[in-house]
Amino acid sequence: MVDEFVYLGSLVTADNDTSREIQRRILSRNRAYFGVRRTLRSSKIRRRTKLTIYKTLIRPVILYGHESWTMLAEDQRALGVFERKVLRTIFGGVRMEDGTWRRRMNHELHQLLGGPTLVQTAKVGRLRWAGHVVRMSENNPVKMILYNDPTGIRRRGAQRARWIDQIEDDLRTLRSYRGWRRTAMNRFEWRRLLYTAETRVVYD
Repeated sequence: MVDEFVYLGSLVTADNDTSREIQRRILSRNRAYFGVRRTLRSSKIRRRTKLTIYKTLIRPVILYGHESWTMLAEDQRALGVFERKVLRTIFGGVRMEDGTWRRRMNHELHQLLGGPTLVQTAKVGRLRWAGHVVRMSENNPVKMILYNDPTGIRRRGAQRARWIDQIEDDLRTLRSYRGWRRTAMNRFEWRRLLYTAETRVVYD
């Protein structure tokens, strides 16, 4: 009997605490980042190439298994802090008219990134997976779990965030909460919703 174990590269815990898996991903991504930091700082490599390195070598390490994550506020903050650290390494500071330098602001980094942030990508991945689950056959175990209505007594005090709750919260921000499972059955409509989620401007 164990309290946790690694299965297919992801940490599985007895209390289903995905924050510990996210922290584990953070440790792995730091190793990947320090492995290419010298390259990201090099003035001989174009910024576009550095961004490609980040998106192909570092991001996949971070986002492995993100479709099943239940992210707390501190998890999202940690993801944002790391991404901004990498982007500041890539783009450097801003030289002022008086010759001094300053750090780039968060919205400036987001504009230079030219795409969804880590947190946005994780949320869109969850929505994409939710759409796949809804379109599965009725006897598929994954879909049966999604539509299952367990009985019992929940613990006192604040309740832990559930995956489906965060899916619905994200859909509320897109004003697409009502009838979202029916919408997910239409691949074209669901892809349009995912595109809206990816292109929405959110500064972490």
